[in-house]
Amino acid sequence: MVVCLSPNGAAISKSDEPADEMLVGTIRGVVHFERDTADLPWKEVKRSIEDVHVSSVLFEKTTGSIFVGGHGQGGLWYSSDKGETWEQRQSGIEENHIFHLAAQNRDGAIRLLAGVEPASLYFSDDLGLNWTKLPALNKVPGTEKWTFPPPPHLAHAKNVSWHPSDPDTFYVCVEQGALLKTTDAGQSFNELASYESPNDLWYHDTHRIVIRDRNPKEMFLASGEGIYYSADAGETWEHIQTRQDRLGYPDAMAIDPHNEDTIYIAGAGNPPRTWVDQQEGTSNAGVIRSDDGGKNWYEVSNGLPQPLKGNIEAMSLASHPDGVELFCGTATGEVFYSADRGANWTEIARGLPPVSKVHHYRWFLPKEERLRIEELARAGF
Repeated sequence: MVVCLSPNGAAISKSDEPADEMLVGTIRGVVHFERDTADLPWKEVKRSIEDVHVSSVLFEKTTGSIFVGGHGQGGLWYSSDKGETWEQRQSGIEENHIFHLAAQNRDGAIRLLAGVEPASLYFSDDLGLNWTKLPALNKVPGTEKWTFPPPPHLAHAKNVSWHPSDPDTFYVCVEQGALLKTTDAGQSFNELASYESPNDLWYHDTHRIVIRDRNPKEMFLASGEGIYYSADAGETWEHIQTRQDRLGYPDAMAIDPHNEDTIYIAGAGNPPRTWVDQQEGTSNAGVIRSDDGGKNWYEVSNGLPQPLKGNIEAMSLASHPDGVELFCGTATGEVFYSADRGANWTEIARGLPPVSKVHHYRWFLPKEERLRIEELARAGF
């Protein structure tokens, strides 16, 4: 089983065996890890496309293809040989900032979606050789309000979540701007906005949706304002974790396929702009878990540094018949692993290039370097 660990890429893997390959998306390409068996340590075996700041890694298992989306001017990359060689595949995509990649098996035909910055959405039915824009996403009311606080202040299509049984229904998180739903494969979109509150610090800051297979009307939304729960397919929401709770800035989130009352969330104690102001510059990141459908939460951090300085920018779940494995990557270049649903963690790697959504990693650098990176961001890099 191949695990993808990247800020905005594939986050769930399922197989008959534990994971034996891992693709980690960093600010300097993909770091490839392997292990021979589940009881042996992970080993770095190579690095590839090191000039790309990776936003999204997607492994399409029916074809064995790897797709990578790059931040800034990174573009969209494809490999058919486990990353030995790469080619760009973005014909039809107007933007070079590829934020998110998702794949859907539609009765044996693979459909890919690519979310980009500025916020737009594209699909491909030929493994990325050709892409077609879904213009309806840019025609919903209120697009003029879409923005993003860091420079260059452009919103992006950050995450797509598929309905588990209706192939034409999916949800799109636009950061910052909207939570959108389509029931006709992207020909039209409807905004779901009942989670909005006049007390929100951020405007419609949606990060990720996860949906229960057993009842697709039940879903969870991670946002800059915490976690929301909906029992009616997003029409109404309950605010179950706020900025005052343990993870005030959650992003990564997964439902346990073995028990859908178990939910895992990773993120920071507070929003990014506060990280540099914390004692010794820490995000106070962590992982929390609920075993009762989101009513109660507890931290699962045994083996993680306390405090954890670099934010957990990516978390992936690998499910096999005997259990669930969790993987986390940080903005300071560590990768952590749990073989027991987060109860205990070990460090796989340290000193890697940061795993970082856009320029989050800058908050953990000296001030002069942080300011230099912010200037590059204003220029679109």
